[in-house]
Amino acid sequence: MKGKVKVIVDGVPYEVEVEELDGEKFKVSFEGESYEVEAKDLGIPLSAMEMPAQAQAPSAPVTAPTSAPAAPVEVPNAPTPSVSGESVVTAPMPGKILRVLVREGDQVKVGQGLLVLEAMKMENEIPSPKDGIVKKILVKEGETVDTGQALIELG
Repeated sequence: MKGKVKVIVDGVPYEVEVEELDGEKFKVSFEGESYEVEAKDLGIPLSAMEMPAQAQAPSAPVTAPTSAPAAPVEVPNAPTPSVSGESVVTAPMPGKILRVLVREGDQVKVGQGLLVLEAMKMENEIPSPKDGIVKKILVKEGETVDTGQALIELG
């Protein structure tokens, strides 16, 4: 399973691509470099990651950029929208709305892309967290949004 997650190193958030190699080993790619890391005691596969977990670097030396050491890092939720109340999809991170992929009145399924959010020079498709109908689009293309800002209201 391959996906993007936000990691925090020394208080600085980074978005990295993570590929599960086997039970506790992962390939982490960031700024054109790849590192093999071992994540202990997750208890769940990367594809089901919902809770913050600790990822630890393997015992063998790994050359890492000075701005992102391979020491223990916090691996919070993968960037996914949240649903506040029952029906408002919010921004998982600050960024710029590049494209709105749905229109008001559209029926959407869980996982279907609602919009594309650019954050840290990466495009992130924000999926629908549930089946429903797009009641209201609360943002416009080109608009800058903050973490937790309402994006789309679903019914």
